Amino acid sequence: MRKKKLWIISILVVVILLAVGGGYYFTKGPGSSELTTEKTKITTKKEQDVKKVSQKKKVVPTKKNISIVAIGDSLTEGIGDSKSVGGGYVTRLQRKVASTYNVKATSDNFGVSGNTSSQIIDRISFDQKIHDALPKADIITVTVGGNDFMHLLKKKGMDLTEKDIATEQEAFDQRLGVLLADIRHYNANAPIYLVGIYNPFSIYLSNVKDAKTAFINWGKGTQDVANTVNDTYYVDINSLYQTKYADKKAEKTGINPYLSNDDHFHPNATGYDMMTNKIFEQVQNTKKEWLVK
Repeated sequence: MRKKKLWIISILVVVILLAVGGGYYFTKGPGSSELTTEKTKITTKKEQDVKKVSQKKKVVPTKKNISIVAIGDSLTEGIGDSKSVGGGYVTRLQRKVASTYNVKATSDNFGVSGNTSSQIIDRISFDQKIHDALPKADIITVTVGGNDFMHLLKKKGMDLTEKDIATEQEAFDQRLGVLLADIRHYNANAPIYLVGIYNPFSIYLSNVKDAKTAFINWGKGTQDVANTVNDTYYVDINSLYQTKYADKKAEKTGINPYLSNDDHFHPNATGYDMMTNKIFEQVQNTKKEWLVK
């Protein structure tokens, strides 16, 4: 009888152990909540990885060929530049765009020395080559105003006053508005980089009262006109060649080291390097407007 009880107890122990082990298996073993949690973690991580991939910025397609159309006066033509480079800021800008953005850049230079704003307006109206080039342009540059000022200087000479400059500036601003509107007629979207005039006369107009202020005001007027035309950016170069170094050099030698020795008006090779860097700075800041397809 005693043996029978022991045998029954042994069976019960085995049954209990099996029950406990099975419960552990279903709660702690494969298929348990811990495993489910681990699987959930893995699944969540995969979902997060997929989400990260999907959230990555889309690759923005860019152009492979960039056309630069430059319109203006002698600064666009490149007068004063060294023969080894030539082409003034236009050639330099073309090279910078090509090398910086790994694109094929071409340029059409429609700069004519001596052109005033009125003469440039006429050329835009009647020059078929400009009509053909402008619609294809990705970047448009304009230099204008220097010859308008020179005509005023020749007319007034050393009797030139700030009031004379202000009067001419007002008339020039109206012509500039027409010029930019004409460009937009042929190309509605390409950014226009309008280069302001600079004061090359700091040592030659020292007797003209407030001449320095007049040039600053002229630039402000040009910028105001640029702001009225979509995607048009004013590039201020007025103080570019009036550094402390240039002033000291001019005092000693009577020559500005950034201007051509031939006429002391147009930039030399170094001066065009400086101008190009100033223009390119604005071009870089607005690359979405001309580089993106």
